[in-house]
Amino acid sequence: MLRHTILLFMAVFASITVSNTVRGEVFTGSGLVDIPTGRVLQHGIFETGTYLGFQQRAMDPSTANLGDTIAIRLNFGLFDRVEIGLTQLAEERSSESSSNRTASLKLQLLKEPETGVIPSVAIGVEKLGNKIFASDSEAEVGGTPSAFLAVNKTFNLPRIHRFSGHIGIGTQRFAFEERPIGVFVGLSKEFQPAFAKGDITTSLEFDGTGLNVGVRYITASGLQVALGAGTLNDPDELRYLAFVSWTNAQILEQIVNLERLIERARAIRKKK
Repeated sequence: MLRHTILLFMAVFASITVSNTVRGEVFTGSGLVDIPTGRVLQHGIFETGTYLGFQQRAMDPSTANLGDTIAIRLNFGLFDRVEIGLTQLAEERSSESSSNRTASLKLQLLKEPETGVIPSVAIGVEKLGNKIFASDSEAEVGGTPSAFLAVNKTFNLPRIHRFSGHIGIGTQRFAFEERPIGVFVGLSKEFQPAFAKGDITTSLEFDGTGLNVGVRYITASGLQVALGAGTLNDPDELRYLAFVSWTNAQILEQIVNLERLIERARAIRKKK
């Protein structure tokens, strides 16, 4: 069944290709800076926030603010296997501005256990009606969706300890130049330093057209702040991203832990 599902999805890959690439979602709840992973948000978990992006050509100061973009986004998980994303995006180019709504769908085929060799595997489609950092020619085909298959695995090595590796293939914004399908890869690592009072995730990735680096800070209250930077097709073109959001994941985890403590207290009381 799984093999047939993957083959069917690869057939969908071949049916939605164009020559131009389109920028996609950034800092999604289950993704890195600009690439998806094999994970999805768990059932009942949601994330809502806004991100700002702008492009700069380092070698040409006169083009210091190309493609300013502001987006409001909502991502939520269903049945521990499905993640849905909705985005309202506003973009300004020179004296012109535009607004667009986008949607994305992600389905997890395999879920990585705490121990074992099985990775997390997910397939998805980003219906990109937006034109984040796209050229004028790309704007005409901005509504074409990007399909992808993503795999990630967590490793535990001496000194480095736990880190995650990510790899996948996709169409449209993941493809390079005239190729219909491209490859994206990434590395991420989580830290829990005492001074931060929260989780910090750093990531390095290649999204099919350039390199991106990012850092995300998640507080115990669910507030998330993320910063990212990367190159596009030209190393002299830089892209900067800032993201602020809130998720209920930490609060739900605290509720679950509290319920466990109550159950333990009841069990101890019954023994007495």
